[in-house]
Amino acid sequence: MHHHHHHAPFAIAGLLIIVTILTGVGTFTDYWGVASAGALQGHMGIYNWGKSDANRLFQRSPGWLQCVVVCQLMAFSFELLFCLLVVPAIIFRRMMPVHAACTLLSLIIFLLLLISMIVFAASIGNYRLNGVIPMKVGWSWGISLAATILALVLFLVSGSATGYGAYSEYR
Repeated sequence: MHHHHHHAPFAIAGLLIIVTILTGVGTFTDYWGVASAGALQGHMGIYNWGKSDANRLFQRSPGWLQCVVVCQLMAFSFELLFCLLVVPAIIFRRMMPVHAACTLLSLIIFLLLLISMIVFAASIGNYRLNGVIPMKVGWSWGISLAATILALVLFLVSGSATGYGAYSEYR
């Protein structure tokens, strides 16, 4: 048993918490797309959080945007599930029988975030705010991109920790 693998759960938990916060901030803020054409300025989120007609607006939004919303929410849900798995295991420091689950969950989270990053970036340039102003990616997308990159790191750390004894004890 290599000594640095004692720290793997802490690295996984720390990364996971950061990825979860970044995904949450990215998903629920309204600066995914930004537009400015002279005095005309605007921004958009991926969903109209907290608005009474949000679901109707979602159903009328383009398919690519619906895809982004679904991927972001699924990634965020898996991150919360992952937190429920990993954080207690580290707090109680008994056993960490979750290596394979960590690797699988982090791969799923990374892929979901990656899909939403690519789909949004590829589609936003053809999208017009109020039908006129061309848009580009904004800081909410950027925060989600940071979450995606860290999710890749999380996957690599989880993957490297796998196979060093499924029931290794951490002291």
